[in-house]
Amino acid sequence: MWDLAAYRVLDAPHFRTGTTWKIYPTYDFAHCLCDSFEGITHSLCTTEFVLSRVSYEWLNKTLGVYEPMQREYGRLAMTGTVLSKRKLLKLVNEKRVRGWDDPRLYTLIAIKRRGVPPGAILEFINELGVTTSNSLIDIKRFEQAVRKYLERTVPRLMLILDPVPVVIEDGDELDGKTLTVPFSPKDPKMGTHEIKFSKTVYIDRSDFRREADPSFFRLAPGKTVGLLQVPYPIKAVSFSEDESTGKVTEIRAVFDREGKKPKTYIQWVPTEAAGTRKAEVRVYNPLFKSANPNDAEGGFLNDINPDSEVVYGDALIESGFDEVRARAPWPEAAGESERGKGGPESVRFQGMRIAYFAMDPDSTDDKIVLNRIVALKEDVGKN
Repeated sequence: MWDLAAYRVLDAPHFRTGTTWKIYPTYDFAHCLCDSFEGITHSLCTTEFVLSRVSYEWLNKTLGVYEPMQREYGRLAMTGTVLSKRKLLKLVNEKRVRGWDDPRLYTLIAIKRRGVPPGAILEFINELGVTTSNSLIDIKRFEQAVRKYLERTVPRLMLILDPVPVVIEDGDELDGKTLTVPFSPKDPKMGTHEIKFSKTVYIDRSDFRREADPSFFRLAPGKTVGLLQVPYPIKAVSFSEDESTGKVTEIRAVFDREGKKPKTYIQWVPTEAAGTRKAEVRVYNPLFKSANPNDAEGGFLNDINPDSEVVYGDALIESGFDEVRARAPWPEAAGESERGKGGPESVRFQGMRIAYFAMDPDSTDDKIVLNRIVALKEDVGKN
């Protein structure tokens, strides 16, 4: 029997919505009926709602309405991050990250902005399967799933994070020559694009050492290295450096036209006059220092990695980027719009020998901003 006295006490305007509704049902009351009214076939919940299934099924059956099915599954958690909304809110409110879509987080909008394709997420989840046990998955497993997906689906471009110019003293013969470069050496179906060679090229600072070392196979005074897709390797003959900082400012080289095949090839880009574009590249490392920030001494906020974002503000990317951008999403994939109309995060490519990257929404027509999606799998002992 209804307690009318109790009803009169509750018959008052709601503190937020006034008298818009007469009843504000509990979760157990609303969940099953909303699912029924909306024609939901299966209501998927985490395992803490397993006891609610009894009331869920009983109420729909008693009222004689359409009966959806509630099924439970275990929560998915990953090492090295936090997925709790309460903790994520704290990170956002205290401005430890830029927002809910900060690429260092693992919210859906964050990994979308980072450039993780929907297809890679689906493959990762399908590989794990569904269980009622709560799972703690090593974050490296997720990264490997993304890496495997990107390895076979995205084009490759030459990208220089920390550029230093190399002047090829006898490079007049090839200056201005157009080179045809494949988008993928493994998949001819991706096609090719053209790059104009220039007498001055830029290589990454990490590809040069002031002194030759037998274990270092890239460029050093007197050593020869190949430039990808260029007919001749180059040999460094001298270099200049800033006296105040000690940084190398310019390398002089010549073509090694008669030498042996070089042991390694490095990426390069020509000058901006030949179509090279400037870019800001954001390299993301783990947001937390430990695998389980929830157990960190002093709480998870004390475990934040100060080097979780490293920005290269003067990076250079080859002209093939413009075609990749125009054709995105490439390839056309589940969860993304038709080619040529994808969001900025659908502009993805492999920066040769560096990592996989995607374009960030902060990009403009005049400024390219790139996010590192995931690093390349590194070979042990690679030089």
